Amino acid sequence: MFLHSKACSRLPREVMGAVVCLVAGAILLPGCGQSGSKTEPEFKVSGKVLRGGNPLPLDPVMAKAKAAMVNIKFIRIDGSGGADFSNSAFADESGAFSTTIPKGKYRVGVVHINGRQPGDLLQGKFSERQSKIEKEIAGDTTDFVIDLDDYK
Repeated sequence: MFLHSKACSRLPREVMGAVVCLVAGAILLPGCGQSGSKTEPEFKVSGKVLRGGNPLPLDPVMAKAKAAMVNIKFIRIDGSGGADFSNSAFADESGAFSTTIPKGKYRVGVVHINGRQPGDLLQGKFSERQSKIEKEIAGDTTDFVIDLDDYK
């Protein structure tokens, strides 16, 4: 997509400068970001989210319509390699979830949406900014149980 020289001469300098910057940015940006092809190895993290030993209830009709869910978000907080890394998983009706994340220290946020009632049923207490849940991931973890009652 190149502008014809006559069209370019009719554009004000500010507009032409913006167009040049946009085109240059589109060309250069794909090369920015991670250096090389080296990425951090990711580990499987799976477990359950519970409250008082029981899974958070999901209305089956709303869950099928994707309007009820328990979202678990892992936000890296240790300042290592990808300090801004985060990943989410969704718990099923038994509270089970699974995802992959690089090693590091994470704050774990949990949001419970049930579809028939508005908003987070946990009232933001375990949102990604408010949560007191922190976990260290150093390898595959398959017995990761979060009982929200442990973090009152």
